[in-house]
Amino acid sequence: MTSSTSVEQRLARLEAVQQIQNLMGRYSFLHSANMHRECVDLFAMKTPDVRAEMMWGVYEGPEGIERCYPGFHVWADGDPAGKMHMHTLTTPVIEVAADGRTARGVWVSPGHETGPDFHNPTSKHMKANWAWCKYGCDFILEDGVWKIWHLHVFGIFMTPYDKSWAEDAKDMNFDDMPPLPEEFAPDRKPTTHWNYLPDLVYVNEPAPPEPYESFGEDIVPGAF
Repeated sequence: MTSSTSVEQRLARLEAVQQIQNLMGRYSFLHSANMHRECVDLFAMKTPDVRAEMMWGVYEGPEGIERCYPGFHVWADGDPAGKMHMHTLTTPVIEVAADGRTARGVWVSPGHETGPDFHNPTSKHMKANWAWCKYGCDFILEDGVWKIWHLHVFGIFMTPYDKSWAEDAKDMNFDDMPPLPEEFAPDRKPTTHWNYLPDLVYVNEPAPPEPYESFGEDIVPGAF
């Protein structure tokens, strides 16, 4: 017969999945509304190694999260009129560690972006694009609340709304974009780079997480 402790643990892990779904849903809504200061509150700012990896680089630590969201994103948005970035969340796979202290999750994100070209973020000329990506995230309990610990954006494709991604396929390589102002620059280059091109094979990255006992024993730090 299952012990009461085991039942409590299983219930806590089930509740954690719902709380993590809500956490990422809030992230999507806030990010779409350009509420970048509020996005910071969703991260584990008291936990070592908190970070966010965008397609142009990795922002590390609480200072990096501040530099990425109310820093870079606010600067890039400038006047928010006419700009709209929406990254929806589908096909979630979430695994909560057996010890109940951490969790891992992946999502496919169909979306769209209306704004200036990435290579000229302060331009007044708006462009409408389909923008698909994936999220791979680690989560951790901080003061009894689930928070984003590591967030990693994986590119799929971006294309003008009136063209197919095969017709207009471009390498989303940020190496040739003008240097960002130092106060908004990432701490280091991205760890991954993939987007659709006609001669590339789609990769299962990030792979859906498998059940695990605890972070650091079963999971190599830095995997997401």
